[in-house]
Amino acid sequence: MENTDAPIAPPDTHVQNAPRLQPRHALLKKNGQNTPVTLYPISRGASSLPQGLVEFLWREFNAEIERGSTYPMDATFPLEKFAEYWFGTFAVVALTGEEEEIREGRDWDRECLGTFYIKPNYPGRCSHVCNGGFITTTAARGKGVGSVMGETYLEYAPKLGYKYSVFNLVFANNPASIKIWENLGFNIIGRVPGAAQLANSEEPVDALIFGRKLV
Repeated sequence: MENTDAPIAPPDTHVQNAPRLQPRHALLKKNGQNTPVTLYPISRGASSLPQGLVEFLWREFNAEIERGSTYPMDATFPLEKFAEYWFGTFAVVALTGEEEEIREGRDWDRECLGTFYIKPNYPGRCSHVCNGGFITTTAARGKGVGSVMGETYLEYAPKLGYKYSVFNLVFANNPASIKIWENLGFNIIGRVPGAAQLANSEEPVDALIFGRKLV
């Protein structure tokens, strides 16, 4: 996570390459069923998306903040702040199906599976190190969406010019997230003892710092 009020400018390679990225197609394999999913790169901000989709993801993000177990924020975001925070640099939206473009009028509650962003973790001379934030929508949990988004993150981030990825706050009592990142080749490179007062723990929870080379 980074300062939500002072976004870091991405490196030139990110700015140049982001508009060239194409949607990625994948399959969710669960209970013997294969569900096609398309992950769309969003490089032109929230205004390039259907308003209903942005509002749906805004509600999902605020609900996750209110649950108080995975994100460090203790206050929800207004819509405009969420739109800039999440989509202001580069993001990806995961939808069911194989369409090449995101069209208006879809049933977002049923068809939107999740979203993530990619941003520089540090400014200036260290801006080739990126981080990401992830949301799996409430209805899509337990279907393997997190792993598919993680795989897409690892495909897109180096194409944007990033050389290394850091996740600053993976809470130690979140085994599902830890399993995803370890399965995708991330290693624990640090630990902040008692970093978070979370709603799902009576005691302060450690934050794990995960890192992985991208090239």
